[in-house]
Amino acid sequence: MKEFKFIIDGHKYSTTVNETGNDMAEVTVNGTTFQVKIEKEQAAAPASRPSVHHVVSAAQTGTQASAAAVHIVKAPLPGSIIKVNVKIGDNINVGDELLTMESMKMENSVKSEVSGVIKGVFIEPGKNVMQEDRLIEISVATAPDAPAAPAAPAAAPKKEEEPKPQAPAESLQVKSPLPGSVIKVLVSIGQEVKKGDTLLTLESMKMENAVMAERDAVVKQIAVSAGQNVMQDDLLIVLE
Repeated sequence: MKEFKFIIDGHKYSTTVNETGNDMAEVTVNGTTFQVKIEKEQAAAPASRPSVHHVVSAAQTGTQASAAAVHIVKAPLPGSIIKVNVKIGDNINVGDELLTMESMKMENSVKSEVSGVIKGVFIEPGKNVMQEDRLIEISVATAPDAPAAPAAPAAAPKKEEEPKPQAPAESLQVKSPLPGSVIKVLVSIGQEVKKGDTLLTLESMKMENAVMAERDAVVKQIAVSAGQNVMQDDLLIVLE
């Protein structure tokens, strides 16, 4: 019996070759045994090494194909799961909403970056998650390209002679929880709102976020408009 050890693309393979006669050999790769026919052109020519190389290449190809078939969806921020829209076995496309989660008092929609079949769901409504926690696994035909890191939104140019609007002392200031871009303002000055009503929607880190009222109030001032870029803690709306 002969023993061989290989390292191919960082993967370790332990192989033994046991010639059983009649031009046959038992080749064991990482615990799996194969019956291999040995072609001998010359009596002294060793035939075991080419056969072992063929088996190792097959094992390596299978490992790489398996790794390339799964796309893992991770939590972009710490928060709490509100709703899960998919289950194991569902077919989904790029852009489909997989789940919604609440983070920093905002409702965030997590959408799929690939098309495929849901392979695993590791969360449920009410579960708290940390950033980078595994949420969902998707089986895809080919490995997806790694998503490019989102560019930091550019702040709207501000003139020194035009300071930020200041709210009255007893008013409630609604400020931007993250840098982003205002998609739509859903209220108007003088409008009465209830606790939990959506005041505006904000796009940040490729997610659509709903900014909601923390209490019943009346809209006294709107400091932004649709399409405007804002930085964290910029004033959005004043409630009274």
